[in-house]
Amino acid sequence: MPKAALSNNLQGALWILASCLAATVMTVGVKMASDGLSSTQIVFVRCVLSLAMTAPFVIGYGKRLLFSRRWKMHLVRGAIGAISMNAGFYALSNLPITTASVLFFSTPLFMTALAGPMLGEKVGIHRWGATLVGFAGIVVVVNPTLDTIEFAMLSALISAVLFAVLLIQGKILSKDDPPGTLMIYFMVMSTLASAPPALSHWVWPDQSLWIVLIVLSIGATARVYFDIKAYAVGEASAISVFQYLRLITIAGAGYIVFAEVPDERTIIGAGLIVASTLYIAQREAFRQRRARLAAKAQAVE
Repeated sequence: MPKAALSNNLQGALWILASCLAATVMTVGVKMASDGLSSTQIVFVRCVLSLAMTAPFVIGYGKRLLFSRRWKMHLVRGAIGAISMNAGFYALSNLPITTASVLFFSTPLFMTALAGPMLGEKVGIHRWGATLVGFAGIVVVVNPTLDTIEFAMLSALISAVLFAVLLIQGKILSKDDPPGTLMIYFMVMSTLASAPPALSHWVWPDQSLWIVLIVLSIGATARVYFDIKAYAVGEASAISVFQYLRLITIAGAGYIVFAEVPDERTIIGAGLIVASTLYIAQREAFRQRRARLAAKAQAVE
């Protein structure tokens, strides 16, 4: 591998590590805030604070960011984002943070399942096989029975499904609109959509809760920025594996802050989900390389 490429991938890996730490701060903050506030209120405050932190940077690009031919899809995407965050924060408030995070990592599996109907992509047998293994991991973690299925776990899966839809919509919209347009529409709409359930039973946070809310919002906003930086400098196929460091940082934080110890089912399920999503990522990278080589060969001819 060329020295420059190795350097870029190392930078990308370091940005991913920073993203994992920021996501861990957000996750712990949500769990701590849930002792005094509802998850809907945490989502709303997070959206408001994140919007306030990023708006000056987005506005700096000018009014052109507000114009889009696909504004309706942007609005729908923002509303879906609000539902996904509410479902995810509810899961974090009611589950061990490692268990919830493992279920959130099922997003790539749902992206594979939705790639056909939403993007018209052909998903091969290898990726479908890996997806089924990942879904088996979900079953291990959730442990469904005829008597009861924990709603918080279903909420985590709903969040993962909707986040997969968000990523696919983002891929579609990015063909016509710059990242700033996607960000501003998403943040404004998700803030508006999350307001009614939060304000309907508003409880004014005390000083300590405000500190937690501010810190978790900084973590959430920083995570988005760090992810953008990581994939801007590094190759996705090379650095995506480092995303799974988040499970280690969150499990460590869960043990230190909340004395949580992942159970056996969570560990086994996490192994299946991580292995399957890594395989899917490698197959996708292989497919893209093959497509590029075929295009170059065609150009030479």
